[in-house]
Amino acid sequence: MITGNDIAQLFRLDGKVALVPGGYGGIGEAVCSGLAAAGASVIVAGHNAARCEALAETLRSEGAGAVAAPFDAHSVASIQPMVDQAAGHFGRLDILVNCVGLNREEKLLDITEENFDTVYSANLKSALFLSQAAARHMIPQGTGGKHVHLGSVRTLLGLRGRGYAAYCAAKGGLGTMAKQLAAELAPHNINVNVVAPTFVRTEQVAAMLADPVFYESLTARIPLGRVAEPEEVMHAILFFVSRASDFITGQVLYLDGGITATQ
Repeated sequence: MITGNDIAQLFRLDGKVALVPGGYGGIGEAVCSGLAAAGASVIVAGHNAARCEALAETLRSEGAGAVAAPFDAHSVASIQPMVDQAAGHFGRLDILVNCVGLNREEKLLDITEENFDTVYSANLKSALFLSQAAARHMIPQGTGGKHVHLGSVRTLLGLRGRGYAAYCAAKGGLGTMAKQLAAELAPHNINVNVVAPTFVRTEQVAAMLADPVFYESLTARIPLGRVAEPEEVMHAILFFVSRASDFITGQVLYLDGGITATQ
């Protein structure tokens, strides 16, 4: 008979080590806090060393194992050494939650190669090489692992009236890439999935959400009538990195209040 304790243990991460690139942003910080609360040791990674360390120190003060791991997501040469050092600190690596992402909005006739490359590098290229670097540690361990990448409803949908071509291309590629990585890593019991939210209330989109015309038009298209909160993204990610999702891989979960069901 299944007990309440059995269910609770499905979502515990005691003894696990989680790497969170992009770990100090609005979503990343919520993810790091959730992972730590579930029992994982957390590696807070990102380009701003001071912000990485500040969050790691907060997590340590709350009793979690946590370290900072600054790196440049745009540099493949920076990714592998960061992952090696991070995994070496705790002696293993079990979970990758990739929260790296950005946009440089430009409409089609104005897109520059420089901005396209910046968006592609942050959202897609870095994801591939972060998964590669994490898998190089997880496979020899022989205990499986979980990779979760942060996508977007733009993994599936365009956005009228905005210059999102580069972002949609990168996030769309991320969804298909995750399916391929899932297929390649399945023999090693490593799951790869994508959590794809609509707009989330974070610093990155604060100016857009503060525009009442934009906000009203946005929420009018979302059946639940609001944007997501960072903690709601964290809840979905905790499911994907827990034992409760062991038979789920290669999937994109749209955390979108129903927008992709109606668009």
